[in-house]
Amino acid sequence: MKIYSTVKFFIVLNIICLLQKSIYAHHKIYSPRVKEGRQSFEWRGHFDVDDRDSYDKQHHHVLETEYSWTDFWQSELELHISDKKDTPLDWEKTEFQNQFQIFDKDNFASALYFSFNFVSSENKGDEIEYKYLNEFSNRNLSLTTNFIFEKQVGKNSSGGTEFSFSNYLLFKKPLITGATLGLIGFSEMGYIRNFNTFSNQEHHYGIQLNKEFIFSKNEFEFSIGYLTGITDSSADHKIIWNTEIEF
Repeated sequence: MKIYSTVKFFIVLNIICLLQKSIYAHHKIYSPRVKEGRQSFEWRGHFDVDDRDSYDKQHHHVLETEYSWTDFWQSELELHISDKKDTPLDWEKTEFQNQFQIFDKDNFASALYFSFNFVSSENKGDEIEYKYLNEFSNRNLSLTTNFIFEKQVGKNSSGGTEFSFSNYLLFKKPLITGATLGLIGFSEMGYIRNFNTFSNQEHHYGIQLNKEFIFSKNEFEFSIGYLTGITDSSADHKIIWNTEIEF
């Protein structure tokens, strides 16, 4: 009955998506591991600090819900809201995702990911996005990498396929209060057929603190991080956050 109700829930959400007009996952690194029956809701986002008006005080928010139908298949729905210089607090896109786990070993996991983004802001086409996710881990560390390919489709589409990648190195030994520390980074290279010059690429790297706890029988996870831009096309500073509840 629980699975049937969840299926109906996602059908309704998909209908909503199709009534909308949805680039990158906005500073989330996806784990390739899928846990059957997992259902969650999260809010994440970022806030830019820069001495240029085109970047300074921009912020982006994502509301996401996910459900794992099996031990290898997971679906997610994301609603993106952004506040940029020329488009204050705008519903940017609606994104529907599916993830399929390929390998699930103690020290290695991998998955394929597909999403369709219904873009509702700016004069852009909709988007399709493919990712290859992998994770290497041992008792002390885990390294998660996402390789991302994205292309605009349909009306107003332009350009070819863009490539980006992200990495998250987690130190599993807890710090004080049980929080863990990780090194995190995001790189946007440009179109595959002609990568941007380094100064025109976007690279943000920094640290992230994570904390998990149980409240009222539900599992909560909170993370906050700081990223610094290392190219001219990157915002000087970014504050990123993510809060998630698992039912």
